[in-house]
Amino acid sequence: MRYLLATGLALAITPLAFLSLPASAQSLGFPDDYSLMSRSSDSADAAPAQPSAQTLDEIVAVVGDGVILESELNEAVARIRARAGGRADQMPPNILRSQVLDQLIMQRLQVQRARERGIEVSDQEIDAGIGRIAQQNNMDMQQFMRAVAADSMTMEQLREQVREELLVSKLRRQEVMSKVSVSDEDVDRYLENQSLRNAQDREYRVRHILLPVSEGADSATIEATRDQLEALREQIVDGDADFADVAASHSKGENALDGGDMGWMQGNYLSRTFRDVVPSLSPGETSEVFRDSQGFHLVQLEDVRGRDAQNQPKVMVQEVQTRHILLKPNEIRDAERTRELGRQIRERLEAGDDFAALAREYSDDTATANQGGDLGWVQPEQQRLDPITRRQLEALSPGEVSPVFQTGEGYEILKVTDRRQRDQTQEAARDRVRRTLGEQKSVEEGELWLRKLRDEAYVDVRMPGYQATGGG
Repeated sequence: MRYLLATGLALAITPLAFLSLPASAQSLGFPDDYSLMSRSSDSADAAPAQPSAQTLDEIVAVVGDGVILESELNEAVARIRARAGGRADQMPPNILRSQVLDQLIMQRLQVQRARERGIEVSDQEIDAGIGRIAQQNNMDMQQFMRAVAADSMTMEQLREQVREELLVSKLRRQEVMSKVSVSDEDVDRYLENQSLRNAQDREYRVRHILLPVSEGADSATIEATRDQLEALREQIVDGDADFADVAASHSKGENALDGGDMGWMQGNYLSRTFRDVVPSLSPGETSEVFRDSQGFHLVQLEDVRGRDAQNQPKVMVQEVQTRHILLKPNEIRDAERTRELGRQIRERLEAGDDFAALAREYSDDTATANQGGDLGWVQPEQQRLDPITRRQLEALSPGEVSPVFQTGEGYEILKVTDRRQRDQTQEAARDRVRRTLGEQKSVEEGELWLRKLRDEAYVDVRMPGYQATGGG
């Protein structure tokens, strides 16, 4: 069974709690042949036994002020083999053990750093983390506990693993994520590059109108030509004229007789004149008037085809224009009197009193009261609203006023003045890009941080046949 922890580390290992070692063993100067030995429990007056010791566990790595034992490494390797199946058998055993040891070392270093920083994880956070793991595996807690037992893991071991991974997650938020930022310029550059790549992989069916301007034309002639094409564009956009008909009757381009139809053009072969214009158009859209050395141009995109062509899903968001009156209980007016005031205001609204005027007079929301309780355009599905407020907004039609209802802040009355759907496709695309860039930067920053953490730490690897891997 593979546990997908919410922290996203999912090392598929079970780091054990640090073991209590003799004081001499907890210094950084372990002897090379140090191992944990069984010790006689005989009393002091018992007959002296022959000096003998039975090796219980070898140290495979000293990490900071702790150690990793061979039993921990063996257990982690066994889990990796069980989960990776035949893939693990294709790797030389020594390489596999080295890679798993490197993972254990990095996990141990991060946990030590988190504890040095005073980061703590509560039992409630561990319970919530375990609950998320069970949910991700589509199990209730009873099923999950049985699955944990079947995976040869105790709940105590699982809780310790979750604790350590939550410690590491908090540490990374402090030391890595706090350094990651994505600017609007980063998003713009990404979208420009993406647009260029997509444009080169597409084909465009374009119609074209050209009104030429001679090389020596004076400014009056240039302006008159621009004005002529602007007027033609206005007719086309308003639906008073067809682009193809206008092209046939006015264009001086070589495709004028075909209604300006230039046929299908490969994106990476678009002329410099069209390269910055055509890819930004949607099918059926007419460009603005633009100029080059030939004269003034107008194009209309008929269709587009090719990889990723116009496949970006539209993101339509419901928005509600609303006002509210918020009444908060206080030292002078308790909850019962506040609710009664709300009822009286609601009666005045039914009698025809102006909502905005009553909001200015009575509302305790200092941010909106002076504006007549105006909340502007609200997105009930997107914004963090009280669930009761969200349900009231969803139920009201334009012009309707809600009953008095109680929220976490007090008593509220809403009025919906309008509803609309807004196209947020571009905003959604920018949000996706921002998340993508943030993830990329966090990975890069995280790799640098881990490398620095390892370089600055005391690590003494004692595993026979160890070979340094990317994890070390």
